[in-house]
Amino acid sequence: MNTNTICPDGSDRRFSRMLWRNASAVEVLPGPGNEGLMEAESFFMIGSHLYSRSVPVPEIYYYDRDSGRIVVEDLGDTRFQDVALSLLHAGNYRALFREYERALDVLALMQVKGSEGFDTAWCWQEPFYDSSLALEKEAFYFRDAFLRDFAGISFDHYGLMEEFEGLARQVDGMRHVNCFLHRDFQSRNLMISGEEVMIIDFQAGRLGPPCYDVASLLHDPYVNIPWSMRLELLHVYHELLGRISAPWTDQVSRDHFLLLSVFRLLQALGAYGFLSGHKGRSFFRQFMRPALDSLRQVLDAWVGIHCPVLSGCVDRAMAGLG
Repeated sequence: MNTNTICPDGSDRRFSRMLWRNASAVEVLPGPGNEGLMEAESFFMIGSHLYSRSVPVPEIYYYDRDSGRIVVEDLGDTRFQDVALSLLHAGNYRALFREYERALDVLALMQVKGSEGFDTAWCWQEPFYDSSLALEKEAFYFRDAFLRDFAGISFDHYGLMEEFEGLARQVDGMRHVNCFLHRDFQSRNLMISGEEVMIIDFQAGRLGPPCYDVASLLHDPYVNIPWSMRLELLHVYHELLGRISAPWTDQVSRDHFLLLSVFRLLQALGAYGFLSGHKGRSFFRQFMRPALDSLRQVLDAWVGIHCPVLSGCVDRAMAGLG
């Protein structure tokens, strides 16, 4: 059996190519301990569910619950990021826009079809996206892993906490719907296989508001598309979602998008700080500045939002990165 290692991003799982019944497949071995086994179980349960609903995810060929070993369909090496960056650097914005339309079409399908019959018992993390998750796993992650540990920025702890809690209360003020939420729907978690856009790394899926995943994709620092294109694509997403499930479109508003954009970018920056500082994965440092630029734009675009402490932290972090 010939294998070749596939380098993961921030995951502790191990990936390698192998032959499975005379065809190329990918073997996924879990991260350490019980946590790794729980993650593998969620990958299997959620992946099987999405596949049964005709959501474009890799077929799972084999799963061993005791070891957490999984064998899945090989989708190749072309990420959505590769295609998008090529078009962006070539200045082919029309083709770039069309590629994002395709990704948003897949997103809307996943959110609606993935929610049908979804069992929250499959989640290895929190089953719902709510204010508690936004505060603890995103805002505080940014504060501790990025501001404090990575950037070494001092700040008004009480003032920042007050701003974060105010933002989190708005999350609970949103009328939640049973949307399937990927929670890391970005260009490195989308593969181009043949002519299809395929979704990977869905094991952290749960239920939550539709705008979170679209914010993840449109503010993705790995590609960093123009701000004006992001707002145009938000309108496209609203229309695509309406064609599949019209009642959900009232959950897609500019304010919902901007609120969840803040939390998504805080999460991304926290992850970049943790992976760069604690895990020694310097690859992620290059994406900090684009993420901070996007967070600055979101805060500026959100009329009525008043977060002077957070804004000051963002400005100091940007100055520190140059």
